[in-house]
Amino acid sequence: MIDEQALIRFVTEQRWFGSKTRQVAHGSVVDSVVLREGEPRLELQLVEIRFDTGTHETYQLLVDDGGFDALADPRQARELVRLIRSGGRREGGEGNVELASIDGLSFGRELSAARPIGGEQSNSSIVFDDELILKVFRRLEAGINPELELLRFLTERGFENIARL
Repeated sequence: MIDEQALIRFVTEQRWFGSKTRQVAHGSVVDSVVLREGEPRLELQLVEIRFDTGTHETYQLLVDDGGFDALADPRQARELVRLIRSGGRREGGEGNVELASIDGLSFGRELSAARPIGGEQSNSSIVFDDELILKVFRRLEAGINPELELLRFLTERGFENIARL
């Protein structure tokens, strides 16, 4: 069982939480999917933060037995990339998560160094071996992500003046 106040405190203290001036009324996990059982356990949680005005925002957390932010652990960040590379579908309470690799992510060797990029405001990115960046979108909204779709479009057409998806 998640401590609601601890969850609210964690989310509202993060640099990627966009509504710092709003009064939070409630916070809860609305769905979760275990990405990896065992050691280290890794779980994706969708968290709803409700405001006193009746509106809400949905955030994505990767959690483990150590707390709300498994991405802070380089071992867990590498595990997430490994899971994406291997692909597959995981079932959650209300929905499913599909892990799908793209060309270039399966370059055959294990990643070693993992370091977060600290300057981002709305997402979390981790650099692996100065060759690969994993960007985790924190605030989720319904619909197509324009940033992802634009990068996919340019990558598929061989545009060389950007980092490939």
